[in-house]
Amino acid sequence: MIIRILGLLAFFGSWQLVHAAADRLLEVDEFGSNPGNLQMFRYVPEDLPAGAPLVVVAHGCIQSAQMFADMSGWPALADRYQFALLFPQTSKANEPLGGCFRTWEPAHQERGKGEPLSVRQMVDYMLEHYDLSPERVSITGMSSGGHLANVMLAAYPDLFAAGAPMSSFPFKCATILQDLGPCSHGKKLLEGQTLGELVRSGYPGYGGRRPRVQIWHGGQDSIIFPSSQAAQVKQWTNVLGIDDAEGQRKDLAGHTHVVFGTDLARVEAVTIEGLGHAVAVDPGQGASQCGAVATYAEDVDLCAAYWIGKFFAVVP
Repeated sequence: MIIRILGLLAFFGSWQLVHAAADRLLEVDEFGSNPGNLQMFRYVPEDLPAGAPLVVVAHGCIQSAQMFADMSGWPALADRYQFALLFPQTSKANEPLGGCFRTWEPAHQERGKGEPLSVRQMVDYMLEHYDLSPERVSITGMSSGGHLANVMLAAYPDLFAAGAPMSSFPFKCATILQDLGPCSHGKKLLEGQTLGELVRSGYPGYGGRRPRVQIWHGGQDSIIFPSSQAAQVKQWTNVLGIDDAEGQRKDLAGHTHVVFGTDLARVEAVTIEGLGHAVAVDPGQGASQCGAVATYAEDVDLCAAYWIGKFFAVVP
């Protein structure tokens, strides 16, 4: 049973990098009250100008911030295009089964509490200490980190301009550990309005601008099934007041890319055919190439970080 749960939590097992990034993250020890007991790591390019963007990047289960930075390619993009990176990190001390963010626990799904407040404090630290733009903060992550991205977009819509959960499922689909299996396998079916209400419960009474959302999933993901992507589309289009039947089908480097809404209220779905439960990477020195092959990072001739960076408007 424990082994099965670990599989559903995802991003587990050993890891190997074929190409290890030289970019090392630096830990920030004191950034607030930290009720979620998380660690904070940052990557700030030299001579970063004032008003630069900030991207929050969250790792998966049995991973570290540095592992995910190495495989994803984000530090190289930050150097090239001049933006800062923040990497929250959890551990098995917090979640013994898989070292996952505790995104299924109600205490860590609410604004002003637990892990969400810890991440908020990290963002505030970065904005203050590096004179970054509060209007240009975005968040992404895969699997457990993707769940955290959804939590933060729901609990702090006023903090983020955009988000890009990868290999995730809808916010508050899981509220106990036993929900992880049904949510990962698309067996907890909810209507769009119900899914939208779950997001709105993350910040009750909020009526301001909502972040744009780009939802990534591997077409061959056997841990968190691809149907979870469609459920997230239903959730976020409802929140943003967009018709989920009116998507414009496009192409992204040979993969399916569907756009719902306009620039002001926008949800996108990117499906990488042939990709399993992994980050899409494209190692190399080309303009759109980044990332490194590793366990749960697959070379599909497309680097997710680059294209997510374009959606976040941190990559031109």
